[in-house]
Amino acid sequence: MVYNLFSIVRESTQQFTGNCSLCGLNAEHLGFCEPCLSAVQRQGQYCQQCGNSLGKQPFGATCGQCLRKPPRYQKLVAATHYEFPVSHAISEMKFEKQLHHIRSFSNLLIEEINNHYQNKELPEAIVPIPLHSNRLRERGFNQSQLIAKHLTRKLQVPLLDHALLRVKDTPHQIGLKAIERRKNLKRAFEIKQTMPKHIALVDDVVTTGSTIQEASKQCLKHGVERIDVWCLAKT
Repeated sequence: MVYNLFSIVRESTQQFTGNCSLCGLNAEHLGFCEPCLSAVQRQGQYCQQCGNSLGKQPFGATCGQCLRKPPRYQKLVAATHYEFPVSHAISEMKFEKQLHHIRSFSNLLIEEINNHYQNKELPEAIVPIPLHSNRLRERGFNQSQLIAKHLTRKLQVPLLDHALLRVKDTPHQIGLKAIERRKNLKRAFEIKQTMPKHIALVDDVVTTGSTIQEASKQCLKHGVERIDVWCLAKT
């Protein structure tokens, strides 16, 4: 019912600019109306390394899993949590070419990035997670690259959009368990361009982290020393 209401309202207002990315009403902040902005903003505290919920632990803490077995990246910054209506918007973006969502959610991500990097240096380059050439032909665009282009314009951080290449045509990861994802992604990436010591990997959604982990592994093998992860949504 909520989905139908979102669709009806947006269709009736889509000819106007400055509308909320989700419901189509007047956008007051970052491409969202105030009610939709409240619905998509992350609540609570999250691990500064992997982005998982911390429950009642203090802000800036690291979760037990990262303390026991840290991921290959040092920081994860997410614009929002991957649940409705965010999950539906990202599905529209990827499979129905509703690319206006990229601008709105990227603006929200930029706000989170600015909060995380107060008095700290930003990465030296932004590297989008690539699609395999077959998937790119099928979809017509790489959503992570479009997100990265928006971020580099706003943050003035150089974009390296051909540094990382996806050489393995992995099946869709939706619904797969973590162990299956890791198996599919083994040796899926190659490095094609020299990268600086500190980079930000950009993706639309981070779920188990398998894609980011495998990409980070290749980057670290080729001279990168610190990897941060920026994404629109984290499960």
